[in-house]
Amino acid sequence: VLCGLVAETLGVESVTIDDNFFDLGGHSLLATQFINKVRAATGTELSVRALFETPTVAGLAPKLKAGGRARPALRPMRRPGGDR
Repeated sequence: VLCGLVAETLGVESVTIDDNFFDLGGHSLLATQFINKVRAATGTELSVRALFETPTVAGLAPKLKAGGRARPALRPMRRPGGDR
């Protein structure tokens, strides 16, 4: 899944687990887009910093399993003066 998301973000045909996101043309704006795609696809948070520290799928995958956290479910907002 991560290889596919990297390839999609960078507009390349395919990516291996050892390809470096930045060597393939990635930059900070694309890094943010990639992080958002990971969140949407997996429901876990991954920091942009993690991508800069380990810019390969091989380096990121363990962070999703070990350090990623699920986003909390959204709760409805309450209106001032009560729920109507």
